[in-house]
Amino acid sequence: MRFVHLTFMFMFLFSACATKSTPPPSTPTADSTSTASPSPMPTQTPVPPGWCSPKSESNFLIIGYLPDYRELNPKWGKCLTDIIYFSAEPQADGNLNTDRLNENILQGLREMQVNYGTRTFISIGGWERSDQFAAMAAHEQTRKHFVDSLAKYINQNNLNGADFDWEFPQNETEFQNYILLLKEAHADFQPKGLILSVALSPDSEFPLTDFSVVDRIHIMSYDRGPQHSTYEQAVQDLQTFLDAGLPREKLILGVPFYGREMASPHNESTYAEIIEQYHPSPTMDKVNGIYFNGLATIQKKTCLALNENIGGIMIWELGQDTTDNTSLLQAIQRTTQNGECEN
Repeated sequence: MRFVHLTFMFMFLFSACATKSTPPPSTPTADSTSTASPSPMPTQTPVPPGWCSPKSESNFLIIGYLPDYRELNPKWGKCLTDIIYFSAEPQADGNLNTDRLNENILQGLREMQVNYGTRTFISIGGWERSDQFAAMAAHEQTRKHFVDSLAKYINQNNLNGADFDWEFPQNETEFQNYILLLKEAHADFQPKGLILSVALSPDSEFPLTDFSVVDRIHIMSYDRGPQHSTYEQAVQDLQTFLDAGLPREKLILGVPFYGREMASPHNESTYAEIIEQYHPSPTMDKVNGIYFNGLATIQKKTCLALNENIGGIMIWELGQDTTDNTSLLQAIQRTTQNGECEN
């Protein structure tokens, strides 16, 4: 996932989205020597009305990333099956740097688990946060220490798993070490009932098939050219992973909640900023030189994921959405609930 990333549907219920915020206070770094007990789970509170309709029994996943520089809106839990807190960083010695993560956010994630059954995860790495992956993954001892540190942090915070995002291995040796790390993490996680996912670019220089060792594969189908996230590009990117022989149920199609200028330097705007400034119609994906995904395209991509019987949809990122009937999160959730896709 990126670090600095930031039916046509006129009748959406109220949606959930956070606005930009300053980075939260730091929390201590986790390591394998910590002995803290799991954090207590909060008491269930009533589900607030007016957001998404009740979740169906479908296995289709709606996964959203929450960067540490955003505020958590717990009501997202009514729309999401899973939320990923971005991000902690691996250290060369195998420790886990969680300085950017905030205890209040972690407590809010636990409340989402209780109130909505939303699964919660921690993201590892990302753009400009992957510098020490190579050194850590190069040695069996530091890989083990890292997996132990990560599993302990997950247990202490009542999380459901982790999402790995090394951007990017630079050579065959680093790639093979990454696969070893994923295999070892998965072997540790599986008996504990934890889920392991990985975020991948469709332009990987290495065999995608090797990533089948994880439970879920998040396809970063954005930043893919001047019109950076078209429907046609999503079809092509998904096919790339299917052609690699990866199981459909493990594949999660990524969609952007931001727009990007089509001309260099490709400055970005959140979807909420685009709506506020330009008021585009639901069928528009381009405005004032900015390419984004409007309501109709997001619905169409959701239908693509449903019709192809893949695992679900992934969102980068939740804090970029609107809070009214133009919400993209609402569009995704309503499409999965209403079954209005054409086969």
